[in-house]
Amino acid sequence: MDRNEAIKAARNGAIAAVISGTLTLAIVVIAIFSNAEGTLGIWNDPSNFFDIVLIFACAFGMYRKSRAAAVIIFVYFILAKIIMGIEMGKTTGLLTSLIFLYFYGKAIQGTFIYHKIEKAENPDYKPTSKWVYYFGIPGGLLVVTLMIIGIMTMTGVVPSTEVVKGSELSSKEIELLRNEEIVSKNENIEYFYSGGFTSILEAGNILTDQRVIVYQTDEKGQLEIYELYFPDIASVALVEEGSYINPSVYQVNSHRKDAWLKLFLSIENRGDVSFVEALRNKIGSKNP
Repeated sequence: MDRNEAIKAARNGAIAAVISGTLTLAIVVIAIFSNAEGTLGIWNDPSNFFDIVLIFACAFGMYRKSRAAAVIIFVYFILAKIIMGIEMGKTTGLLTSLIFLYFYGKAIQGTFIYHKIEKAENPDYKPTSKWVYYFGIPGGLLVVTLMIIGIMTMTGVVPSTEVVKGSELSSKEIELLRNEEIVSKNENIEYFYSGGFTSILEAGNILTDQRVIVYQTDEKGQLEIYELYFPDIASVALVEEGSYINPSVYQVNSHRKDAWLKLFLSIENRGDVSFVEALRNKIGSKNP
C-alpha cells in the first residue's frame, strides 16, 4: 500500500462511518418519535445519540488520517454488534457487518502506513499532538469499557442497569432470588430492577403476581426484605423524577399510615413507567 492508497483507505473508512452514523441516526429518531417497542424499541433510547456522536467523530478522525479513530471505530463496531445480538437474541446483517469491518480494517492499515510514510519522507511531518494521547485515547478506551460493561449486564455477569421483565431474567438470577427467599416458588416475577453494581442481592425492587417487594443488603451483610401485597396498597406516588444518572423514586402507600415502601427504578427505556403502571393495574384489579 503506497501513500495514495493509504489515504484512499482512510477516506473509505470515513465514508463507511458516515453511512453507518446516518443510518443509526435515522433509526434512533424514528424509534424515539414513534415510542417504538419490541425489536425497534432497542433504539428508543436517547443515550444512542452518544453512539452517533462517536461514529461521526471517528469518521472525521479517519478523514484526517487518525489512527486512534480507525482503531476505536473498528472495536466499537464489533462490540456494538455483540450487544445488538444479545438484545435481539439473534445475529442479523452479517454480510453488511463484514463489509463495514473490511473498510474499517483497511482504514486502520491505511492510517498507520500513511503516518509511517510521512514520518520517513516528509521533513515537516508533525507527530500526533499530545492532547490526543491525553484525552482522545482515554476517551476511546472509556467508551469501549462502557460497552464491555453493557455486554456484561446483558449476559447477567453484572446486574442490568434497567428495569427488566421477569421473562428476561436468567434462570440463575431467578434461582438466586428464590434461594434467598426474596420471592417464593409459587409466584411469578413480572418486573425486576436491581440497583446493585456487582450482584442483584445488593438491592432490588420486584413486582410479582402477588406483591411488590423491596430488598437490600445492609452493611453487616444481612438481607432485609420489605413487601406489600396488592390488597394492602392504597396508592403509588412519584416522589422524585429520575434522570440518566439517578433512578426515579416512587412511594407505595398502604392503607395504614405507618406502612409504605419506596421504589428506586431506572428510567432507561421507560422501565420505571412500565413497572409502576403494571403495579397500579394490579392495585386496581385487587381493590375495586
